Amino acid sequence: MRIKKIGVIGGSRGLGSWLVKFFAENGYPVLFSSADEHSQVADNRSLSEWADVIFVAVPIGAMCAVLGEIYPYANGKTIVEVCSVKKFIIDHYKKLQAQHPEVQADFLSVHPMFSPMLRHLKGQVVLFNYLNGSNAWETELRQLFTAHQARCFDMDYLHHDEVMGVVQGLNHFNVFASAKTLNTLGNQLGIIRDVASPPYRIFLIFFSRYVLQDAGLYADIQMYNEFVPKVLDIFRREVEALYQLIVQKDRQGFLDYVQTARGYFEENREDIGISNHLIEQLGAYLNKLKNNQQS
Repeated sequence: MRIKKIGVIGGSRGLGSWLVKFFAENGYPVLFSSADEHSQVADNRSLSEWADVIFVAVPIGAMCAVLGEIYPYANGKTIVEVCSVKKFIIDHYKKLQAQHPEVQADFLSVHPMFSPMLRHLKGQVVLFNYLNGSNAWETELRQLFTAHQARCFDMDYLHHDEVMGVVQGLNHFNVFASAKTLNTLGNQLGIIRDVASPPYRIFLIFFSRYVLQDAGLYADIQMYNEFVPKVLDIFRREVEALYQLIVQKDRQGFLDYVQTARGYFEENREDIGISNHLIEQLGAYLNKLKNNQQS
């Protein structure tokens, strides 16, 4: 089989940069375009005409514009978008299909559920959300990820956005609101970090991980996924309900509140053992780090 030429739009940073490196290391000819001075080609059209497979790895807000720009030049090629939100993109893709019936391009929607800062794919998740056209490249891509020990799952794009409303929308909202609460309280983070138990230190680690990364990405995930407001409205009501139990010192109400969630999490009981392992490993690492700093 002829090795496909890979073009990555948005390849100078973030996930785009990761894709460029990943495919180059796996023997594919790769070029990328970008909006900065690092672009290897003149423009996105040039890249699309050169490549067999065109990855679109641009900010969420730019995705539709870029797809509209390259689609007329993608005849006989495969377009792969790797966005964190799916419905609005695939709706736009279907409009492009109707506007350009002369273009016969395969279209694949994938969501790599990992940070481009990670060094390997072992145990990471990749979601395959939508395919229009031949499944040849989808099969090749899936096999490539699996060969690097990633876990690949099929998830319909509408179901994807519903689930991501929780996995990303609720999680990120909780992190940023909690981080902002610490900031507003004004206590020195160093003191909180030093006296925190390993379980709470895990929270602080992820507060830092999210807050110190690209806020624009998280804003777009919150605002382009139409299912997020519904999830956050439920969360807001639960926060208020729990708050009222606490200020009213309703201890039994608090116990009942927690009890009602136990059935939902019962199937996840094995996670207690996993959390014990993570806490022990983090405790050992922090102790080693402290000893190294003192030596």
